[in-house]
Amino acid sequence: MGYDYTDRALLGFSVNGMSGGNVLLSTSTAGGGKYACCVRLDPTIQTPFDIDVGYIREALVEYPSERIIKPADQDIVRAHVRVTGPVAEKPAYPEVHFFPDGHIEASLSGKDGPSPTRLRLSRRLPYIR
Repeated sequence: MGYDYTDRALLGFSVNGMSGGNVLLSTSTAGGGKYACCVRLDPTIQTPFDIDVGYIREALVEYPSERIIKPADQDIVRAHVRVTGPVAEKPAYPEVHFFPDGHIEASLSGKDGPSPTRLRLSRRLPYIR
């Protein structure tokens, strides 16, 4: 599950080479990503551990003119991310949170569903903040 708090949608999001789909800009009630299948988790997994995240940033677009301020990335951005925090009793949802300052946080939530958004932001369109 991807959460995008940046000002650019993310394309081709992946964790350890497994596709997580595109991640639109988060809103105050939704992270921006979709459920993607499947990642095998060891039921005894403990934090911290590391994952490899990949993504491409969509173009940065001005609103309402939709003038391109920065073009979309041409190459996949790769990041090595440490998964922290407690592990739910029955881990079910790997979460990756992309923050406006460029840092990425990752965690595991349980079978009761993914976490709510960590930042409550508005957006004008799925790809314009």
